[in-house]
Amino acid sequence: MKASLQWMNEYVPLDLARPAQELADELTQAGIPVEDVISMDPGLKKIYTGKIVEITKHPDADKLQVCQVQCLDEDGAEITKQIVTAATNVAVGQIVPVAYHKSRLADGTEIKKGKLRGVTSEGMFCSVAEFGLSKEQVRPEEAEGIYIFPENTPIGLDIKEALMLDDTVYEFELTANRADCFSMVGLSREFAIMTGKKALFPVIMVNENGNSIDGKASVVIENNELCTRFTARVVKNVTIEPSPLWMQNRLRNSGIRPTNNVVDVTNYVMLELGQPMHAYDYDRVAGHTLIARNAKAGETLVTLDGSERKLDESMLVIADSNGPIGIAGVMGGRDSEVTNDTTHVLLEAAVFNGPSIRRTSKALGMRSEASGRFERGINHKYTAYAIDRAAQLLQQICPSCEVEVGVIDVYPTPVEQRTVTFTVDSVNDYLGTSIDKDRMVSILTNLEFVITQNGDALDALVPTWRDDVTGMPDIAEEVARIYGYDNIVPTIPHAVLSSGGMTPKKALTKQVTHYLASVGLSQIITFSFMHKDGLSNMMLPEGDSRYTAIPILNPISEEFPYMRTTLVPAVIEAALRNMAQQNKDLWLFETANVYEPKALPLVEVPHERPMACGIMMGKTTEPAWNEPQRETDFYDVKGVVDGLLSNLGVVGYTITPCGESYYHPGVSANYTINGVTIANFGELHPQVSKNFDLPGKVYMFEIDLEAILDLTMPEFKYQPFSKFPGTSRDLAIVAPVIVTSGEIMELINEHGGEYLHSVSIFDVYEGEHIEAGYRSLAYNLQFRSMEGTLNDEEIDGIIQNIISALNDKNCKLR
Repeated sequence: MKASLQWMNEYVPLDLARPAQELADELTQAGIPVEDVISMDPGLKKIYTGKIVEITKHPDADKLQVCQVQCLDEDGAEITKQIVTAATNVAVGQIVPVAYHKSRLADGTEIKKGKLRGVTSEGMFCSVAEFGLSKEQVRPEEAEGIYIFPENTPIGLDIKEALMLDDTVYEFELTANRADCFSMVGLSREFAIMTGKKALFPVIMVNENGNSIDGKASVVIENNELCTRFTARVVKNVTIEPSPLWMQNRLRNSGIRPTNNVVDVTNYVMLELGQPMHAYDYDRVAGHTLIARNAKAGETLVTLDGSERKLDESMLVIADSNGPIGIAGVMGGRDSEVTNDTTHVLLEAAVFNGPSIRRTSKALGMRSEASGRFERGINHKYTAYAIDRAAQLLQQICPSCEVEVGVIDVYPTPVEQRTVTFTVDSVNDYLGTSIDKDRMVSILTNLEFVITQNGDALDALVPTWRDDVTGMPDIAEEVARIYGYDNIVPTIPHAVLSSGGMTPKKALTKQVTHYLASVGLSQIITFSFMHKDGLSNMMLPEGDSRYTAIPILNPISEEFPYMRTTLVPAVIEAALRNMAQQNKDLWLFETANVYEPKALPLVEVPHERPMACGIMMGKTTEPAWNEPQRETDFYDVKGVVDGLLSNLGVVGYTITPCGESYYHPGVSANYTINGVTIANFGELHPQVSKNFDLPGKVYMFEIDLEAILDLTMPEFKYQPFSKFPGTSRDLAIVAPVIVTSGEIMELINEHGGEYLHSVSIFDVYEGEHIEAGYRSLAYNLQFRSMEGTLNDEEIDGIIQNIISALNDKNCKLR
């Protein structure tokens, strides 16, 4: 929001000679932050208005003209200056900007008296570029050639004064809750508080000099939730022409380009009162009826910017009997716009639902001054004032127009003013202050709250424009910001402090993160959203619970319409982005929640399951002269998962083949405890790699942190080690290939007796001398006793027990 200080001076008397930054700082301290203080003066010097009284051709140049211009000298006496110009849009009687001898333009160029092709020129005429104005700041017909002032502009007027270039503009960075400050009137209340003056509301009086509006126009609201108030007026016999210079200047300094008197009036009222408006060509509105309704499927509208917009049923439009003529609160339609041929105008001011306008604006990729105000909230009370103010201004600047008698005002459910009850003590306790009641009441009264005593409590009737004030903390904020934050002495609140700590979930996540980072993986953080295409690329079967994902009402993009139910696609996408940057050797991981709804549509908060997921691919080491590089393999990822579980103290798990569809069959495994899968890992299925455009072999792992949290971890027990030497035996066993090494090791541990200390596999062989369908597995068994040195007889007996058990599995010694 931009606010011109010269314009603001009309509502609140300001000391314009005071440094502008001082008042800006006071406003910022009071919670109305001024982002920038802009001087509109581009450094112009000695450029004044003059009137062309005679034009003759240059004697020696066909493209030059010699103009005699009526001007004023430094003493105010009337003089005539001769200006030679190549401009083609000058004519006798025009009021034009004249740069005198030793004048300075916006770009710093100094203009001096001289001769053009032998004819003296005592200065030059100026275009908007010489004033430092861009073409986007003026009407299209003023953008080229010499700037022409309205014919009633006095001569000898300094250009800075004529175009309000001696103005200072505050640019505010307002918070969304202060919708009232997106208007000059709203800001004037804050200026008044800071300066100790009284803010003046514009006096609105409409001379209804036409006929009755009855039967001339009508308004219909079909959706009361998205449009809560709709007003309209009819103004006839309007002459479309440029608006007065003072209005153009105020609009321009507020960041809005002047267009014509009707459009400028609607923009002016929007800036002044904060109520967006729209003007329709009355004769181009079918049935002279405005209807606030939802768009119908397949409807389109060509908006004022010339673009065709595709509408959907969620969008509110303004329609006539033939179809949409405007997108409510965003932009009007081209077919009903006010043009130079317009003679009758239908003015509209309404209140639309802010979230609806925001969704429509975002969906269509359209932002406007109007939509921004509707999104923040409009004061219902000012809607009627705005429609009257626009009619009043049109009468003022276009004397030929006639305002029809009456205003159409459809307001089904008037908004009632809110009352907030509080006590002086509650506000002081909240702020840590000791402000007395009279001072508090004075502050709130100056902010136009109506305060009444209710026993020990105070009732504050909240102004209609402060819809953000809903409770005592809001009242306290109003008191504090005006009282002055610098006047509040900092105090330390009294509280009983207790030592904090991490939750088990947070502690586990931190431990997992630190371990994975310590073994060479890089942590990534991705969005909590996903697209179901990622699940289908994982080849998850239909009916998999991970397809039951929560849809997002306002997704950040079409690529992320659901809350994620697995981390796998996001981790793969992160790897792909790295590969696009030629970073192909990747060990990445993420620890985050996945979201599991109990039912759809949601009726309760979804379950958030903490998970860890990693991807490992490419080379394991940097290139070096003394050793070859090695590709990441199955045992790298297994080692990471084994090491992590060991670090977490997880024991007693069983490793079994994994049945997840996105892993390569036979090159993947599950870690289970009591039938519950706590982790899995393996090589991605080749088709899944192809679906994601992943080259080569890619390995991944997933760890269910919630399942690990649910485990009952055994207590660590320390025992002395044996002082007697141990002994070992190697067993080479020929086993059917369908029998896993895990099953064999389980049998060895089960029948190895109390002296068996450890079992490890050290060789696997298939081929010559081994029967088809079988393989040779070699194990090292370590035995140790706490009571003495074991002899061969004791070990042999144990070995025989193991061999007997293995025979039951069709396994035999090699």
